[in-house]
Order: sequence, then C-alpha cells, then structure tokens
Amino acid sequence: MAGGVDYFRFRAAVLLVTLLCGTAAYGASGDNAANKPFLLSSISNSRPWVGEETMLTYRLYFKDIAPKISNETNPSFQGIWARESVAERYIKSIPVTVHGEPFRSAVLKQFRVAPVQSGPIKISGYSMLCSLPPEPLLNSEKNPAENRIQLRAPDISISARALPEPLPDGFSGAVGTFHLELFADKSTLKAGEPLKLELVLSGTGNLFTLKLPALHLPESFRQSPPDVTTILNKESVETAGSKTLTVTSWPQSPGSFTIPAIRTVVFNPKTAQFITLHSNPVTLSVTKTAEGSGSPSEPMSPRNSDSEYTGTHSGRWKIVAATLLLLAAAALFILRKKQIERQKSGAGVQRGESGTDISQSAANVKQQLFALLREKGIKSPGGLTRKELNSALRENGITKEVIAEVTELLEALDRVLYAPSSNQANPLPESVAAKAESLLQRIKTFDGTPRK
Repeated sequence: MAGGVDYFRFRAAVLLVTLLCGTAAYGASGDNAANKPFLLSSISNSRPWVGEETMLTYRLYFKDIAPKISNETNPSFQGIWARESVAERYIKSIPVTVHGEPFRSAVLKQFRVAPVQSGPIKISGYSMLCSLPPEPLLNSEKNPAENRIQLRAPDISISARALPEPLPDGFSGAVGTFHLELFADKSTLKAGEPLKLELVLSGTGNLFTLKLPALHLPESFRQSPPDVTTILNKESVETAGSKTLTVTSWPQSPGSFTIPAIRTVVFNPKTAQFITLHSNPVTLSVTKTAEGSGSPSEPMSPRNSDSEYTGTHSGRWKIVAATLLLLAAAALFILRKKQIERQKSGAGVQRGESGTDISQSAANVKQQLFALLREKGIKSPGGLTRKELNSALRENGITKEVIAEVTELLEALDRVLYAPSSNQANPLPESVAAKAESLLQRIKTFDGTPRK
C-alpha cells in the first residue's frame, strides 16, 4: 500500500473514512480477527490532580480500506468534567505497526477531561457500529453484503490526586501555570467618560473551569456587569490561551484613583505548590467635565461704591429670573398635558408590578424586561453576560431580530443608568420608552419553544 497522507470525513451522522492513497481491496476473511479493525483508548496523564486537565483520545486501527461508521456512543463520565475537542473536517490517518502487523491509525474523538474528585475514576462506554467492505465472491454475479460489526474501546482508569490541604484563601480552582494582568484603555479621562478594564489570566491549564477574581473599583465608579471570555491559542494536549474579565466603568467624580493589584491563588501541578499571583495596579486621573467644571455663575453682589452698576444689573437679573420662571412653568404645563393625554388614551402603555408606566425609569424597564424573560423560561437573565443571554434567547425560540433589539435596549438602558450624575428615577426619553414598549409586546408573543 502506498505511503502518504490519507483523510476520512465526517458527514452528518454517518462517518465515512475514505483512503485517498490506498487502492488494495479488503481480502481478509471475516473469521480472521487479526485483520479486523479495532479501537484503542489512551489518556495523556493517568494521575492528574483534582482540576487538572488531561487529554482522552480514541483511535481507530484498520487494514487497507477503512470501515464506514454509522453510529457512535460517547463514553460515560462520572466524577469528571469533560469537553469534546472540536473535530477537524478531515482527519489524517497514518501507517503504524501493531504487534508486527501493519495498520493504519486515525484519531476518531478527543475529550479534555479534568477530575472533580480525588480517587480512582473509570471512563468507559465508547463504542461504534461500522460496516466492513464486502469480500469479492468468485464466479458470482451477486453483490456481497457488507459485514457490520460493533467495536468497543477499552476502559480508561485514572487515579486523581487530591490538592494539598489546607486550600489557601483566594484559590478559585485554577490548576496550571498562569500570569495575571490588569489593563485599562486609558489613564486620563473626564468624569462620566467610559473606561474599559480587562483582567486577563493567561497561560496553560484549566481555563474552562477556573474562576477569575472579582474586580473591585472605587465607590464613585459605576460599572456594567462583567463579561468573561475564553480564547485558546491552539489545540494541543494542554489547554493554552487566556481568560478575560471585561468591565466598562464610568467615574463620577474628578480626582486621582488607584485600582490596587488584583490577587489570586493558583496550583502549579508541576511543582505541586500553590502560587499567589498579583496583577499590576492601575492609576487613573479623572478630570472635571466641561459642564461640571464649575457651578453656574451666581449673580454678582451689588457694589456699594457703584450705585448705578447695582441698580442696572439688579434690574436685569430680575428680568432674567422672571423669564426663566415663565419658561419653566410653560414646560411643566406642556409635559403635564402630554402625560394626561397618554393616560386618557391608554394606548400601549405597559405597567409594571407596581402599576407604574413603562417610561417611569430605566431601572423599572430593566426589571420588567428581566421578569418577562424569566416567564419565558430564561433563568436569572440579570446575572448572564450578553453572550450567555443571547444564547439563552435563541434556545427559547427568540428570533435574531428580537435578540438584536434586546441587546440594543439593554445598552440604551445602561447608558441612562450609568451616565454621569444620572438619577436612576428620572423618566426615560420617549424614544427609548417606545422601543421598550414595542419590544416587550413582541417578546410576549413567543411561546418559549426552542428552535432547532
């Protein structure tokens, strides 16, 4: 059989392994077990620490022409976290020798696994149903039937080691070799401007299961809910990449602020020791906004030495004050009239649990939106990141258009809630209130049936 690189391809539920360079026909007897395909299982570390990731691999071995796989059964994981690695569209097979016999071998499936408890753990149950190419029949015009066989992979046993006691304060499950950094997109800004902060834990280890430490900001900083993302650098035996916690904050008052170094504890499996990591501190300089650079100018005090100046400007200030009072009264009258007209028409005004209008405040609208999403089967929508919320909405039958509107509304509400010197009880702009009213009505029409 010629050497080279062969590939086999997964299509829908049927996996067809196609040899691109092998042309020899399958000629072994069905009773010849030495020529039948078989599965082998392996693990990169049979004695991992609790929480330490290791790679579980299943390989198919076959002669000449690969079998056609029609069904697979995944292994059973008890006392262990598992995540299947993304399968390549084409997986190459390579020539190997097993007990002196030539075979071809291909990786069928791989899982990243990490024990969640100490002691012996067995992984078993991976199997597949496949069809062998038919043997040619001499002096026969009938097409021979395929030979269907069930293949089962050997069980894998690991012995998980418990982490050293006592567990130190600040340990949140990180097992590996990591580096912690804190980044700010600017060091000087005005009060009310958005500030993007990123806490990044990078390195090699259990990035999918560890928890990042919390980011504590000064009391005068408003902030959005944190967004956590995991990015892998490459597919390898060990998970390598970074996990990032992103927060957008709005400083409310001027001054010099320092975000102290963030601390976390990780366990290094190579040295079997706990290590304390510290990020760099971040210093920020917040200046006054153009509007907040000073309070509105007050009328100048009369100067006793200049009676003409005093009388002239005092009269002008009285005229200005009277004009402002008239304008304020007119504005209040118009707003009150519009409010009465809306109440009379009652057209499409949404009420919260307390009976208030939907346009009452950003906080109230946000509570109504999350309450409606909970009714549609989404658990704790207020505690989800934007990505997790979008995924939950899709799973509950919400269309892409409505999901985009939900994201847009939440961003608009956050701008109102976290704007500088914002009063959360202030009414929403009419345009935002109208969008919220329409969106809540549309969400009510969905029945919560998951979409395929």
